[in-house]
Amino acid sequence: MKKIDLSSWNRRAQFEFYSEFKQPFFNVCATVDVTHTLHYCKQNQLSYFICSLFLLGYTANQIEAFRYRINNDEVDIHNNLALSCTVLNNDESFSFCDFGECTNFDSFYQHAVQQLDRVKNGSKSLVSSNQQHNKIFCSVLPWLHFTSFAHAQKQDKHDSIPRIVMGKYKHTQNEILMPVSVEVHHALVDGLHVGQYFEKLQHNFAHFFISK
Repeated sequence: MKKIDLSSWNRRAQFEFYSEFKQPFFNVCATVDVTHTLHYCKQNQLSYFICSLFLLGYTANQIEAFRYRINNDEVDIHNNLALSCTVLNNDESFSFCDFGECTNFDSFYQHAVQQLDRVKNGSKSLVSSNQQHNKIFCSVLPWLHFTSFAHAQKQDKHDSIPRIVMGKYKHTQNEILMPVSVEVHHALVDGLHVGQYFEKLQHNFAHFFISK
């Protein structure tokens, strides 16, 4: 992790402008073709949830703006992002579950299986074990093929963690489409960066597991 030199940062004006907003987050929803990843998971008996979760975080790591975090009046840039996701408990409540960094798929998958087993065995928590700011918050809404999404927020001035949600995938004539919601702090991230995220996310869903 290192700090950005605000005096020479090309988006200092945008940072100062949106940092004064009471609600500085904006949200974009779009669909991603998940056909290749879904088929790979079925053929190799892998969890589609874990595989797609990895790709959400792996892609975020590829976009520099998604690694920016507000730290008081400064901006940090993190080298790697760690992913936290909501997980459904047996009693239909939910817990926050830390899945770790999204850099190596095999280690991420192994750790994710262990974390999910803990939840299935009754380990419940709404407190993250990772208190660092290099996190991505994720969730899944597998019951809905949604077209919009909004998050509950505490309106913490220094909260700048992106939120990413995936929904129910739907079969069309030639594709299998999954909705994805991306919510980011506008002092750090612009529409351009979200567009880049979706472009890379589509590429990763189409090609990442082909090379494995």
